[in-house]
Amino acid sequence: MLAMSEDRFLQDSRQQLSKLHETLMTELIEAKGKAALQAKLLVELRECEEALKRIDIGSFGRCQHCGEAVELNLLKGEPTTRFCLSCNPEI
Repeated sequence: MLAMSEDRFLQDSRQQLSKLHETLMTELIEAKGKAALQAKLLVELRECEEALKRIDIGSFGRCQHCGEAVELNLLKGEPTTRFCLSCNPEI
């Protein structure tokens, strides 16, 4: 990926993750009294915050297991993903 397009991708990913974070915070507030839903939302919120941190430290888009690049289509569809297709335990 060219440096400019990579920067743009990271900006777009940060924006997408920030919107997701805002949505999850709103849903968490609205889920008051629903423990199971709150627990699920907290997990998603934590994953979102971790992805934002990975952007900040420069490891976003790298598999946390093997270190290879995570497939672009996977990142675009699920920006909180931490693993490539080969290492993802859920795929």
